[in-house]
Amino acid sequence: MQELGIRYYMAVTPEAITKADELERNGGGLTNIATSGPWKIYEVAGSDIVTPLRTQPVVVEGRSGDQRERWLELGTSWMQNRSEWNALPAADGPDEWQRVSVDVDMSRREGEPGADSRKVDVVVPTATIDAVALDEVTVSNVDIGQQSVSFDVDKVGVPVLVRVSYFPNWNVSGAEGPYRVAPNMMVVIPTSNSVSMSFESSLVDHFAYLLTLAGIVVTIVIFRRDRRENRQVTAPAEAP
Repeated sequence: MQELGIRYYMAVTPEAITKADELERNGGGLTNIATSGPWKIYEVAGSDIVTPLRTQPVVVEGRSGDQRERWLELGTSWMQNRSEWNALPAADGPDEWQRVSVDVDMSRREGEPGADSRKVDVVVPTATIDAVALDEVTVSNVDIGQQSVSFDVDKVGVPVLVRVSYFPNWNVSGAEGPYRVAPNMMVVIPTSNSVSMSFESSLVDHFAYLLTLAGIVVTIVIFRRDRRENRQVTAPAEAP
């Protein structure tokens, strides 16, 4: 939950509540803040939406095949096998970020392609990842909108992680990027002390809006025409 920027956790089953309470007692990052009926609500520590990175990400070279499947393999492999990754894998990035290739770990494959028992393949780096330490940076004044994120940093040129789902429609001002990183978040490199990100509609989105509007107009025209025709058919004939 911390890695995904989830701020609150709600538990309702006895097992989930017991486990959450245990984590709270042992300093596991959960704090019970409220109870509502059978639900117990906990705040998750260390789940900031925008947070500094300790090490420089690495760019994973592309592989052939279904790119959605390739990215799913990379994201789940990083999430489930952190010890095999010395740095956060990215789909793209500046030239100074290390480039690495990955291969499927056939010893951990479960099910063959096309089989019902098929599970996502585990991929591993084919070369050692050099963990490049990053300078410390402080993030402040984080503001989250419906389709925007803004924040300040005290140092430029140091990558920061934005725990918001990546999509090509995201634009950034005051930073380079955004770069897609596992499992499906974003990294930006501030070029200014104030960074703002916004989710902009694409040409496809605008075209879809236009089609929707046209469909509504056509529906109204047809509806009004049918009403006029029905009134004409049902109107009583005038007496001679």
